[in-house]
Amino acid sequence: MQLFEKIFQRDDRIFLQLYFLILGVFLFLSSLTSYYLKAGIFQLPEKYTTGTILLVIIFWISTLIKLKEKRYIVGTVQFIRVELILLIQTFLIGILLTTLFKLTDNYSRAWLISTFVLSFLSLFFIKIIFDQFYNYLINSNIIQRNILLVGDALGSQNIIKKFPKKISNSVIKCLMVIDDKEQDTHFYGVPRFNLTDDINYILKHHMIGQIWIISSIKTQSYIEQLIDKFLNYSVDCRLISPESKFKFIEGLDSEAGFDFYNVSFSPFYGINLLLKNILDKILSVFFLIISVPILIISIVFIFIEDGFPVFYKQKRVGWDGKAFNMFKLRTMKQKDKKPEIKKADWLTHDVMKKSNVLTSVGRFLRRFSIDELPQFVNVLRGEMSIVGPRPHPPDSVKLSSDEILNFMQRHKCSPGLTGWAQIHGFRGTTQTNESMARRFQYDLYYIKNWSLILDFYIVMKTFFVIFFQGRDYSK
Repeated sequence: MQLFEKIFQRDDRIFLQLYFLILGVFLFLSSLTSYYLKAGIFQLPEKYTTGTILLVIIFWISTLIKLKEKRYIVGTVQFIRVELILLIQTFLIGILLTTLFKLTDNYSRAWLISTFVLSFLSLFFIKIIFDQFYNYLINSNIIQRNILLVGDALGSQNIIKKFPKKISNSVIKCLMVIDDKEQDTHFYGVPRFNLTDDINYILKHHMIGQIWIISSIKTQSYIEQLIDKFLNYSVDCRLISPESKFKFIEGLDSEAGFDFYNVSFSPFYGINLLLKNILDKILSVFFLIISVPILIISIVFIFIEDGFPVFYKQKRVGWDGKAFNMFKLRTMKQKDKKPEIKKADWLTHDVMKKSNVLTSVGRFLRRFSIDELPQFVNVLRGEMSIVGPRPHPPDSVKLSSDEILNFMQRHKCSPGLTGWAQIHGFRGTTQTNESMARRFQYDLYYIKNWSLILDFYIVMKTFFVIFFQGRDYSK
């Protein structure tokens, strides 16, 4: 379900696009139904097909203006204000065009009127269905954004009042108040914390999706300090202030009378994220199918050399710092057969190369990244993507976040089987703090510049890297 929350994390435009697309389809069906009711079901539409297509095109062009809206609003009043006006506008433009080109004799008034009535009824029915579906997504917490609000008492109170659950899928789950002197301010049952509390626990316990820092006269002197503080966490961070009539920054988001400046915001959302996820699923099924013979042979050799188990799973850190079990083919010796390795060694040595922990089969599997093939299952489960920053164990993440400023910013997307850092030589274990910092910079570059085209390039380059620049685990 996290995927849907991420798709809707910025706005509802993908929902609106689907909604207006379906409305256009039902307008088309209403027009054809109207013709068949008039002429008989076994008659071909002939000239009415042109009129039907014309109405749909006009309707969809008219909706382009409405697609700039960022929120889907539930209710009959909204239907009258938007959809009914669009429908009337579509028919008036259609009549005007047929009159200008002297085509009015080609279409009967009975067809036109019945088409309008059927379109109105069908669009109203679709509005009811989408309203119910949208309410279900909100009430089930599927697309709901849980917000940690940080700011002064009066500013926090004002924002909580402006974002009730019934009109927004941004829900204030908890807040941190800076001016502790105002103890009597009413926060409508929203839990209150201090900046000195365990923020990691708060983010996880309340499943926080975004942090909103209030920009006001009282918080102005704290803003830079607060931004620096919350950049150490992977959760999206936004600066919120009263809406201004002047747009000083292009692309500023606005909602409920407030402006939002995205201080640290994941570019993975909306239609592009949906397409990425669909492509991930399709490619994962494809690669799993073609890799079945390789997996079977690898499993047999692992068993012959070192017995069961042939697979192993390990906790790794994913999107928003949430842990998951990552699957691999086992390449290391059984616990009772390998030397003890300190937890910090991953950061100071290339453990796999300098210690005798890998099996002979394991060295070969790691050389060509065959041990990573089971991670396509993680992709199918929605825990990973084919392209993204490689996931690290929790201990490694903690060590790195202590050493590297804003390290958690690399967790603003799903971790991947391959990534921008991997095709630039950063595969496998990292030997020094400097190497880890450089790898982090590559991961950050990918997140800031992500596109589907970049993903395609990384996938293609990965094949070249695997076969010609494989990891060396020779003794």
